[in-house]
Amino acid sequence: MIKKLLLTFLIGLFYLVVGGRVNAADFKADYQVEYFLTENSSQSLSSKVRFAIKITNLRSDVYVKKFSIAFPTTFLIHNVTAGDDRGAVKPEIVTDNDKNRINLEFSDPAVGRNSSNTFTLEFDQDNLFEINGNVWEVIIPTIEDKQDATYSVIVNLPLTTDKKIAIAKPKPSLIKGNRIFWNNPAAKTIYAVFGNTQYYTADLTYNLQNPRLSLAYTDVTFPPDSGYQKVYVDQISPAPSEVFIDQDGNYLGRYYLKPKEHKTIVFKGIIQTMTQPRKEVVDWQNEIFNSQKQYLLDVSDKNWQLDKNEVLPLKTSFDVYRFVVDKLQYNYNRVSGDIRRLGARSILMNPKNAVCSEFSDLFVAQARGNGIMAREIEGYGFAGDNQLRPISLTSDILHSWPEYYDLKDKLWVSVDPTWENTSGIDYYGSFDLNHIVLAIHGKKSDYPYPAGMYKIGDSRDIAIKPIASEPQEIKKVSLFDFAINDNINDKDTYQGKFTIKNEGNVYIYAFPVTISSDLLNINQPSYRIDLLAPLEKKEVVFNYSSKLQGKRAKADLLIKQSQETLVVKTVSIVPYYYQLGWLVGGLLLGAGAVFLILKLLFKKRGPVS
Repeated sequence: MIKKLLLTFLIGLFYLVVGGRVNAADFKADYQVEYFLTENSSQSLSSKVRFAIKITNLRSDVYVKKFSIAFPTTFLIHNVTAGDDRGAVKPEIVTDNDKNRINLEFSDPAVGRNSSNTFTLEFDQDNLFEINGNVWEVIIPTIEDKQDATYSVIVNLPLTTDKKIAIAKPKPSLIKGNRIFWNNPAAKTIYAVFGNTQYYTADLTYNLQNPRLSLAYTDVTFPPDSGYQKVYVDQISPAPSEVFIDQDGNYLGRYYLKPKEHKTIVFKGIIQTMTQPRKEVVDWQNEIFNSQKQYLLDVSDKNWQLDKNEVLPLKTSFDVYRFVVDKLQYNYNRVSGDIRRLGARSILMNPKNAVCSEFSDLFVAQARGNGIMAREIEGYGFAGDNQLRPISLTSDILHSWPEYYDLKDKLWVSVDPTWENTSGIDYYGSFDLNHIVLAIHGKKSDYPYPAGMYKIGDSRDIAIKPIASEPQEIKKVSLFDFAINDNINDKDTYQGKFTIKNEGNVYIYAFPVTISSDLLNINQPSYRIDLLAPLEKKEVVFNYSSKLQGKRAKADLLIKQSQETLVVKTVSIVPYYYQLGWLVGGLLLGAGAVFLILKLLFKKRGPVS
């Protein structure tokens, strides 16, 4: 007797389900999924999806009669058509809880060992590809339990686009023109980004309150530059009293508050994220790395503490990452409830209760315990699907992920065990353009506070949106508080100083300043300011003296930044004996004046009788 089989495929978690008494050895399924991307006039993307499923009978007494494929209801599909080897097939669409199931039945299937039947299924899907500002992004779930089947995914880009794939997880098997192929992908999710850089507008609010009866100050953390992030500052209002970069590389502004004063700070700017590291930032990070080594292996922080028996022998950063991804389970219920940070030790005891901060803390603790320098980043995760890529630190959609320092490449590398755990996307081999750094935690796990943590009540303090337009870079410095002696002699050495301020909208790296004069000796004519953040000031102190001896002259002293002259000061030089003569003459004149005054006083009094 010939048996009929019903095959069911679930799309979303994308695993193969073989129901009833069906044995997987009775058939072989090979499938190809092809996506045709269309760019609409409304700046949106739509895609036609085509499934081709070939089912080969491996027994003479068994064949497949029906086929079923299920999609989550979040997959916005329509215009569904289907067919088999004999022609059109009418699809039956049934809604089952949170799934839409499409049932297909062969009209006259081939029977017999090694015979095969093919289904085709086509539909339009509106939310598969997303345009986020300057990039296109796609997340494609795959069939997880493929067994011995062959499986290929093909993405067809519009012929009119110049977008190139910048991030692909896993790596494509082939890129041919505007077609991208993945053959038998092992990952349960394919993630791809088209475009090398992304831009976001950032509108951040910081609510400061001084509850004391005395003067106090607060340091506010603005979005910093990082190896893969560039910040363009449009406005910081009101301006801080002081701007500085801390030991971890955080961009801080200091504000003084009067007793019981409330102050609202607004940051407006554009944040650029990129797929390739920024050389100038990496060079600067490596220059300050030696000063950070002393604490990047420290595990005394309360959130990064583990007992010796809790530190596993994990040799590489990948081993640490894999352990954290596999050990912990994301607890979606904590996002709207208990968001109290548990720390590395507590989450090991209760691994099913993790949110992003616990994934990060456990990574940092295990990495440092194994001699791998690591730190935590708190920032913003731009995600369209909070189930796949949850964001959970506060109501302002903050996210946390760790970084480790790659000693070979001399580079800080970001990884995200949380999002791999929830989405199946590889966040170790490569990153994405959706992570925005707001605060860097290397020395302490909970300070400085990122934007979104300076709250009053349930205020909404973060607004970050992707945009397509490239911001304008402004590099501008000013020089003030220039203090030198306008009149000098040819013997003494004098001290001068001035302050440089960054009045542009971007960080300036390896900033050269030169001090020169045709008639003056400068003890250090060249200075290099390693980093100058927007609104930041740096003081330069130098010594100078006359090159001429025994001559009167006027010398021009020039301060330059690169080839731009910032200021010119004129200094009068006189021989030392001129000043000595003036000094002696002044003393004699003063002594004579005293003598005359005393003489007059004596005459006025007259002789004593």
